[in-house]
This record gives sequence, C-alpha cells and structure tokens, in this order.
Amino acid sequence: MASNAVFGQDIDQQLSFQLSNDKFADRDQYFTSGLYFRYQKEVNRNFIVPKTDTNRLQLSISLGNEIYSPTSLSSISTSDFDRPFAGWLFGKFEVGSIKERSAFFLGFETGITGEESLAGTLQIALHDLFGIDSRPTWVEEIEFKWLFNLKTVHTFDLTSNSRNALQYRISPSLGTKDIYLENDIRYFFGKLNPFQNSSRIGLVNTSSAKEFFGYVSVGYKYVAHNTLIQGSLFSDDVLFTSDITNHILKAEVGAVFQAKKNMFKVIYNFNTKETPRSTSHIYGSLVYARSF
Repeated sequence: MASNAVFGQDIDQQLSFQLSNDKFADRDQYFTSGLYFRYQKEVNRNFIVPKTDTNRLQLSISLGNEIYSPTSLSSISTSDFDRPFAGWLFGKFEVGSIKERSAFFLGFETGITGEESLAGTLQIALHDLFGIDSRPTWVEEIEFKWLFNLKTVHTFDLTSNSRNALQYRISPSLGTKDIYLENDIRYFFGKLNPFQNSSRIGLVNTSSAKEFFGYVSVGYKYVAHNTLIQGSLFSDDVLFTSDITNHILKAEVGAVFQAKKNMFKVIYNFNTKETPRSTSHIYGSLVYARSF
C-alpha cells in the first residue's frame, strides 16, 4: 500500500533517455535502433479522472526516432529483402492514472516516415562513423506518411510484496500506423517500492526510495496492420512493402537500479518473426533517468 506522504515530496518530475539497438545482441536487422527522450511529471488533474488521496496522475511527453532495416541491408535489390527499410520520427503525449493496484495510461502518438524521418541518414552516418562494413542502401524505403495512433496500457498488480510482484498488462493500439493487441505477464524480484511509486511501471519516484530488481516477461501480440512493413492502411504503396505475421510471441528480461534521483535500466527484448520471410529478433536497451 502506498502512503499518502509519498505524494508530498518535492520531487515530481523526471527526464529520461533510452538507447535501443540490436548491436547489443550482435545483430543488425529489423528493429535496429531507437533513440527516445521522455519528460514525465506528476500532475493534480487531467481529462481522465481527478486526483485523490489514493490515485496518482502523471503526464508524459516523448520524442523518438526508430530505424528498421532488412537482413540484406547492403543489397540494392528488393528481392533480397525480408522487410522494407523504414524510419519513424514521432512525438507522444500520454496521461496516466495510477491506483494502489492498477494503472491506466492513454497516449496519442504522431509522426512521419520516409526520408523526412532522417532514419536512413542517421543509420548510414553511424555505419560510416564506426566503419561498419555493411553500408545500408535504403532502397525503396517506406515512403513519406504522416501517421497517428491512440495507445493504451492497462496494468494490474496481481500480487506483490517488497520482494516479489506479478503483473498482467494489456496494450492495444489503433490508428494509421499500428493496429494491434498485446498482452503480457511480468514477474519482478528484488527490492521493490510500492506499486504507486515504482519504476517497474514507468513512474516518477517521488520518494527517492531505492529500488533494485530484475524482471522477466512473456507475452503475445496480435498485429492487424503495421504501416512500417505493409505500407499505407488505405492505399497500395508504389515502393516495396511486405506482408506481416499476425501472431507474434514476445519475451523481455531486464534489471533496474534506482537510488536517490537516478535510475538505470538494462533490457533485452525478443520477438518471433514479424514477416513471413524474416526470423526472430533480439535487441537491447539502456535507459537513464534523472528525477528532480
């Protein structure tokens, strides 16, 4: 149970940076890189529900850039591709309502694809900078589109104490970029803060209480449409696109250390193939956050 005293602290904001890359798993394909900046703040009201003594409210604003490439990224022939090149440059606005044993987040995400996303320019520059042999061609990448999505995350704390926690999470998405339904079960072990003040659900730790834990997650994702693979939801793209795999299995392992105002996180993600010609994929993420 969270104490009401938790909400009276001076700390109520957080800035975070996340770097995701499949080079952490010695790969260079599919979801190959992601850069994310995020600002979070505890607020007194939002358009979902009012704040109460047992209900925290949080606002989050994010900016991100994602890079996707086929396995044969140095080829100039689309017949070699198991998915298209694609870039995604986006912003996201999210509000959250966090109760003592559950949390609900509602987000609006919008951004652009194509050369304007700068994903191809960034990947080629990084390969040249670090002398990576396989220089990406970005032949017939998913063309320019302005896309949007509504995304929700509903997390339920099934059972928890200061050393263990079991959660169920369901995450649907609807819009012109992605249409999917994802759910997973997560097990946390270590030194845990109460649900309403824990980094395990992406909250600002207003108490600065130390957390140090690991976690494992397994999940299933049903994908109805993915514009970064299939192209436009409403019309056929002129450039290369691919079919998708509707049923995807996912797994995640991670470790989190939070002390005072600093939080460090290491994550490894696994998913089964996203297109009929592709294979399963592993990538890693590093996260640093500073509360103030």
